Amino acid sequence: MKNISLFVLGLAASLLSACNEVDDSRPRSLVTFEGESWNALSAVAYGEAYSSAMVADGYEWRDEASSLSSRALVDYTYGAYIRGGMLVSSYNSDDVATYGDYSKDLYVYNPSPSSTTQGGGAEGSDNFLIVVGNYDDFSNGDERAEFFFADGQERKILECQVNSTTYFLNIAQNGNPFSAPLAEDDRVVISATGYDSSGMETATVTKTLARKGEYIKQWTPWDLSALGRVVKVRFNIEGGPMTEWGMTTPKYFAIDNIAIEH
Repeated sequence: MKNISLFVLGLAASLLSACNEVDDSRPRSLVTFEGESWNALSAVAYGEAYSSAMVADGYEWRDEASSLSSRALVDYTYGAYIRGGMLVSSYNSDDVATYGDYSKDLYVYNPSPSSTTQGGGAEGSDNFLIVVGNYDDFSNGDERAEFFFADGQERKILECQVNSTTYFLNIAQNGNPFSAPLAEDDRVVISATGYDSSGMETATVTKTLARKGEYIKQWTPWDLSALGRVVKVRFNIEGGPMTEWGMTTPKYFAIDNIAIEH
């Protein structure tokens, strides 16, 4: 019986390892959000540093090489208001006081800026995604941002780069009238949940974005290969101070350089 149990455990471990392995025989692509077509979708091209103003007429994008796509969730009940989405931006700064309120929520943190509209992306590139929205036990519906493969084909997201926004950092560190700063035991976590072509969840992977005194403030790798082959990934952000309406720290982070195995 002991030998059989060990065999079963070994087989399970081998299968799990196989699911997470990268297949070198498959072609890969890297979505960097660079180039003229992406520049046209950037917040700078829209002349807006505020997400809800940027999506007033709706907002979506698609990477033609990989079919990776996203569409913003916009509420028009009282004028356009973004509930969740992934918006292309190139705004960046290290000044969280000046660029740390909701009207400038499309700024990523850049520890060494040379321009507020260039060089703020991963590896010194210009463009990246600002991810907006979340879902928790107190949320008014599911407002998670997501991307998906528009052609319906499953692919593996190998990894991406993540960073904090200036808006998130300012409130997490300093608070405002609507949110206390992070307390000693607070932790803000981002997560990615994969879905296969049948709509079933494949897995969820998480990463700590912030603790009091410890914040992601540069582009940082996030391994997403454990999600397996997916047609859609939903992103969430949770933690920090809470009220009856949910998370009070801004529900924002940034993504760049999405590596895909086809």
